[in-house]
Amino acid sequence: MKTLLTSLAILSTLLVFSPVHAELDLVGIGSIRFVQEGPDGSEDITGDWTLIRPGNERTEGVEKEFDFKELDAGVYVFSTKLPEGTSVVIDVLLDGKKIDTIDRPQVTIPLDGQESYLLKLKYTFSNAGTVAVNSSPPGLRYTLQGPNGMILLDETPNSYHNVPIGQYSATFDVIEGCPSMPPQSDRLVKDSRITLSVEVVCDNLEHTEIGQNDQKTYEFVTVTIEGKQVTFEDVKTEAWFAPYIAKVAKAGITSGYKDRSGNPTGAFGPGDNVTIAQLAKFAHEFAGIDETKARGDVQNTRARNQWFEQYFASAEQNWWEVWRDKRLDPSRPATRAEVLVTVLRALNVPRIWAQGKTFADIQPTDAYASSIETAAMDGLIDSGGYFRPRDPINRAEMAKILANAMDIYIKDTAEQNGDSR
Repeated sequence: MKTLLTSLAILSTLLVFSPVHAELDLVGIGSIRFVQEGPDGSEDITGDWTLIRPGNERTEGVEKEFDFKELDAGVYVFSTKLPEGTSVVIDVLLDGKKIDTIDRPQVTIPLDGQESYLLKLKYTFSNAGTVAVNSSPPGLRYTLQGPNGMILLDETPNSYHNVPIGQYSATFDVIEGCPSMPPQSDRLVKDSRITLSVEVVCDNLEHTEIGQNDQKTYEFVTVTIEGKQVTFEDVKTEAWFAPYIAKVAKAGITSGYKDRSGNPTGAFGPGDNVTIAQLAKFAHEFAGIDETKARGDVQNTRARNQWFEQYFASAEQNWWEVWRDKRLDPSRPATRAEVLVTVLRALNVPRIWAQGKTFADIQPTDAYASSIETAAMDGLIDSGGYFRPRDPINRAEMAKILANAMDIYIKDTAEQNGDSR
């Protein structure tokens, strides 16, 4: 059996000196299989393909994968028509072993003997940009149409990043009792951003569901998280904790409670106690620590096979103080002292020696005394009076500590850079 390199060398010589590919000394039968993977795992965006057989016989199709069996020996050419805005890389495997990587949409295959070729096509958006769809008021349903037969149904506001260049059009649903709105369209060019937006002008708007939902955005804290508008109907804008919750939610530290499908429920639970499990997640998200990098099994058996298992494993392996107790109950409320020591540890903040002069109920020998006095000295918490280190902390109080820590310890947060998500 000739190697691919030898076969390609023979093919190159024949292409120069003779147009007849059939003169190659190839015998037997084999197979060619291909598998296509769209950009970002998309199943809908793959290329139309063509296989040119010996004698210039063509086979065309749109399948995402196909297996050509019992092929006569000879020179085959496989090509794909690139979807708009994409490029492709083709891994070539011979009898299960990768022998080449092609960064163009065509590959030549000299088939000989009982060889089996596998072509793995991976598409990426090389010519892409961002499309935003907005409305005033928000919450309007729409249909977005774009290149490669793209059709998306969603709700404003929304943004689509790394989508192919081309023409986009948004058609907005009609609000009952209001006039229809004209479709909005624009052409996206490489590395640019377009916004398709409408403003609803309607005397009947305040009596519609979308109008009533818009009114809630003035009464309750409303943020955009992962392109979706979320209104926390248990956090009124006039509450003392409202700005802190808005700040941490915009920064992506928390999105409030979610349902089983992972969608925000619209509840933040400001008065709910923060559990040890929640604290582990908050600290990792806040400090930008990737919990999946933890190696080995979690030591706390209560955390095994739970949603917080990786957070616990990471906290244990980073020697966070609270998680040094391997019998720690993940469901119990976290204390005020535990929250402070965890936030400072996650951010690797240097701590002072405790003096016992900052709070009436904190002595230098108390657990986490240095972290508590460091937090007071830095302005993370107010000093003086009683700290109550063993009291549980609720989600509103936690949001205030994290929001203050963003201002004190983190210089370039997402929100400070203008990215409110």
